[in-house]
Order: sequence, then structure tokens, then C-alpha cells
Amino acid sequence: MHINPDHYLDTLHGRLWTLERNVAAWRQCFTDLHYTLSHNTQNHDVYILIGCQASGKSTWAKQHLLKHPDDIVFDAILVKKSERQPIIELTKKFNQNCIAVYFQTPLKICLQRNQQRPQDQVVSEHALTNVYKALELPTHKEGFDQIIIIDT
Repeated sequence: MHINPDHYLDTLHGRLWTLERNVAAWRQCFTDLHYTLSHNTQNHDVYILIGCQASGKSTWAKQHLLKHPDDIVFDAILVKKSERQPIIELTKKFNQNCIAVYFQTPLKICLQRNQQRPQDQVVSEHALTNVYKALELPTHKEGFDQIIIIDT
């Protein structure tokens, strides 16, 4: 399962971001995660993707799920430990493996990729740079069973 708040911001006319829609999208992602974990009859690995916009998270998620369709991938920037904690806690509540995937993509590459996105998905350079600077490395102390570093 691919959980991504951006999926709930997409419309027939492209991605539409407002504060209200963003809050609702995140709420729906947590509902999806809870539902999937609570109706789970087998163990799943839950991957929490960490990295700024255009770092390669969604591409990795799609490729990973082609090979491992039963896994759960939570695909969002999740730069702060405090943002990741509710996802980790929910995953642990259902006794699932929680794996961090940290995208160590240089800012220059993220900025280049961002400019190649469809216009409705481009993030401002200022916002992307701020997210990049705010990235907190994942740690086992947070509750991750494994940490994977992706250099792109």
C-alpha cells in the first residue's frame, strides 16, 4: 500500500493545495494506515520515507511496491522526528516492523528534479530549501527496526 498525502490533493485539474485540503489529506493517510494495520492478517514491513521534495521518495515507493506489494510505504517528507513519531507508534501498536528510508539526495539535485515536475507539483525553491535544512536523520531510538540510507 502506498500512503501519500499528495494523492488526496490531486484533482481532475491537477494538484490543489490549501491548508484545509492538506489537513484532510494527512488525516486520511492516518486513517488508511490504521485501517490497513488493524485489518492485517499477516506481518507487513512499514516503510517511512524521509527526505525533501524531489529527493526520489515516490519513485522509490513505486519501484519497491512492484517487488513487494504487501508492504506499506508511508511516502511524505517527514523531516522531523515529531512528524514521524505518530506513524511509528501506530506501526508498533500493531507489532509491525518499522523501517526508515532516508533519502540523502543533494539539494542541487532536488532543485533540478523539482523544476522537471508538472507545474502543479512544483514546490517553491525557498520552501524546498527550508525543508532540506530542517531534515533530521532517523535514529533507532525513535523506534525504527531498520534504517536504510539512499544516496541518489
